[in-house]
Formats: sequence, structure tokens, C-alpha cells
Amino acid sequence: MAEIVLTAPATEMSNHHGKEFMGFGTCTPPGIVPSWFVKLFFYPKVENNDGIVKFAPYGLRKVEAVLIENGFDVVTVHPYDIEKYLDKAKVVGVSVMDPLGFGPVSVTFSSILGGTPSTRIEFVNLMEKLKPFKDRIKIIVGGPGAWQFEWDEYWKNFVDCVVIGEADEIAPDLFKKALRGDELPKIVHCKSPEVEKIPTIKNPSVNGLIEISRGCGRGCRFCSETLKRRRDIPLPKIIEEVELNIRGGTKGVLLHAEDVLLYGCKDPKFVPNEEKVTKLFKEVKKVTDNVGISHCSLAAVCSKPRIVEEISHILEVGEKISMFGVQTGVETGSSRLMEKYMHGKCLPFHPSEWCDVVEQAFAIMHDNLWIPAATLLIGLPDETDDDIIRTIELVERLRDYRSLIVPLIFIPMEVCALRRERMFAKENLRNTHWELLIACMDHAIRWVDDLKGIYLAGFKNIPIRLGYLGFAWWVKKAWRRKRKELLNLYS
Repeated sequence: MAEIVLTAPATEMSNHHGKEFMGFGTCTPPGIVPSWFVKLFFYPKVENNDGIVKFAPYGLRKVEAVLIENGFDVVTVHPYDIEKYLDKAKVVGVSVMDPLGFGPVSVTFSSILGGTPSTRIEFVNLMEKLKPFKDRIKIIVGGPGAWQFEWDEYWKNFVDCVVIGEADEIAPDLFKKALRGDELPKIVHCKSPEVEKIPTIKNPSVNGLIEISRGCGRGCRFCSETLKRRRDIPLPKIIEEVELNIRGGTKGVLLHAEDVLLYGCKDPKFVPNEEKVTKLFKEVKKVTDNVGISHCSLAAVCSKPRIVEEISHILEVGEKISMFGVQTGVETGSSRLMEKYMHGKCLPFHPSEWCDVVEQAFAIMHDNLWIPAATLLIGLPDETDDDIIRTIELVERLRDYRSLIVPLIFIPMEVCALRRERMFAKENLRNTHWELLIACMDHAIRWVDDLKGIYLAGFKNIPIRLGYLGFAWWVKKAWRRKRKELLNLYS
């Protein structure tokens, strides 16, 4: 038995039926739909051998890799099976995305639907399993959601150490101290390592997710990643991880960065380097036909439309790949808020051009079968009714472009520039906010039939496919009833 056990909450230790973006469903609070439904359709248990997982969250695989490189005995397991591996364990490392349900998606879902997000429920369940072993096991928690522990004294005191930031360099020393039984610092804030200090994963990641860049550099004040300088992972290391994932059984890979289109970019105005980006996709395509991306910026799309067309051509989107889903940020239709909080998001354009940039980018993606899942921000500090009306008008301009537009409540995360601002609450929602929510839901309902056909094309699990289709039908029916109620209340 290994002395170090790595794990994550069940909501993260899943491949979400091979559909990475279905992972957002894990933020759903059981109630409007039963907990078994959320678990079955959004976070089924990842493939494993007696609890030892075949695929794990990418960040956890990075920590696993650096510990293996430094000679530690490590096993990565599913949280439902963790008790089998605790008899000889001295340290448990837990990777978290949204452990306490304070993330923007969870807060938004909970505010509107009520209840506790599944992400929090599964984290608490994991901690309950570890509780009987706390007298002899050190618990180290890290990952993108680790900042949430600074908001909760109970859980901050329950675990032995909270690691905030990139743990690549600090992990070996921290786990060495834990194995010796030394007292650990309660909270560790890590500095971003240079690229050569970032390890290559040793085992496959969930849905073949592979990091091609870290950080962003655009400087949006509501976000953590945009404050970090961007560092590109060398292409040979990327290909090494692509090959590892495909050998390990993933059906494809998902290239991850805050903006995949900026890979190799040195331009201070964030204009994409077409040569570097197309070379990246051509090299990855030599290993696998199934390539996706996590995020791109609308400004990058608008500034270099040909790059979208070229990637679509390389990957044979519409032929071998039915669609190309990508997360992106619209955030607001207010040029005033853009100027105040996210001026760099517009580059190489000006905040006054933002609405035109957004519409042009949506049009380019629509023509190339790229499906943006776009976020909006509700409740930024100093937001006015006029700002919200400008955003509603922008949503209406995007009516004819295949997409989802998701409004999220502003969260002053401890790792963003606006961390001292007050968190927006449900009771602060004004009539204009509800009008915006209605506009976004109307947009989703307009496109749901088209999107479900494309998104589920080739989906081989027939019962689950039928379940998704049934859920989409139920949502459309429920929305027609709820829409009338909301219009009577807020119009």
C-alpha cells in the first residue's frame, strides 16, 4: 500500500460520459432533479481497477507526476474506494475545483434553483470518509478551488494544509514534511514555476485534457488566471502527453489554455500567431483525429478569422468531428464595464468596439461549426440598469448564432483583483437582471434542438443519450411554464 494517496471529489473523478462540458452539470443542486439523476448523467464513476483510476483530473496528474519523479510511492484512487487505501497511508492529497460550492456556476445555480451544489455534497462526503483517519493522516488540499477554504474557517481548520496556486515546485517538499509528521503551514501561496519546472504527466487525464499554456495576461479584474503571465508549454512536451493519453485509452484529447488561439503569441496586443497555432493542431492531428479545445477569446477569433477556418480544415470539423465546442467569455455588453474591469479582454480592439467584436466572432464560429458556450457576468461592482440593458441588447444581437449564453453571478475570488468587493447575492437581483436571465434562456431554448443533435452525434450509450434528450425536452416544457411566471413578476 502506498504512503501517499491522491484523490478528488466524485464530481471531478469522472469523464462525464466523454463530454467535458457536461461537467458543469455537477454544479446542479439536487432537488429540481434527484441526486441519482445528477450523478448518473453528469458524473458517473470513472473507469478504475479496484478503485485505482485509469483517468484522473489533469492537475492531480501533474502532482502525481512530480511526486513520482521525486521517488515517492503514490496511488491515485476514486473517492468512493479511498478507504481501501488508507490503512498504510500517511498523506492524502485532494485536488478540488469547487469544494464548497462558492464557484460562479454553483452560486448561480443555487441562487436560482435553491439547494446545495453537488460539488459541495461530494467534497463533504469525501471528508467524512477521511475523518476517522485524521489522527494519523495529513490532508493536503489544492487545485483551482483551493481559494474557497479562506472563506470557511471550519474546513480550513479541518484539513492540514491548503495549497493555493501552482504546486509543481512545492509539492515534493510539502509531502516530504507530511510523511515525516512535521507540522504543515495552514495555507501556502505558490509562485508560478517556469515552464521547464512543469512536469509531464505519467498517466492519462480525464477526457485527454492537456495543458498547452498557463496563465493569460489580459488582466481582467474579476478573474484569477488573467493576472498570471502566460507561459506556453513546448510542443514536444504537448505531443508527449497527447501520445500518452491515446496509448492510455482516451478517445481523443482536449487542448487546454485560457485562450488556445494565443499559443505561441508574443504580440503585446494579443493578436494570434497563425503559424504557431496551425502547427500545433497539425502535429496533434498526426496522433489523433479527435481533438477539442477548452477556451478561446472572442477578440482572438475576430482579429484572425482565418485561424478558425484553418483549424476547422485541419481537424475536418463537420466531417470527422460533428462540432467544435469551446468556452468563451462575453461577460457584458457595456463598454463602460469593459473599460473599467476588463480592458485587456478586448485587445487588439477597444472597449467601445466590444459588442461588434462579439457579434463578428460569433458569426465566424457559426460559419465554422464552432459552438461557443459563452458566459456573462451579473453583479459586477458598480453595475447599473443601463449596463444590464446593454447586455440584453447584445444577447438579442446574437440570436441567429448557434451558441449557449450562460449568465453567472460575480464572485470576488480570493485570487482576483476584485477580491475585496462584496459578493453579489440573489436578493440583489433586479428586474433588469431577470430580463437578462430570460433573454439567455430564450436563446438556449431557440438552439437546444439543433445543439443536442450535433452534440450527441455518434454518442454510443443509447440509454444515456435518450436520458439527455428526455431532459432537454423536459427543460423546454418547464421553461414555457416558468417564463410566463417570471414575465408576470419582473416585466
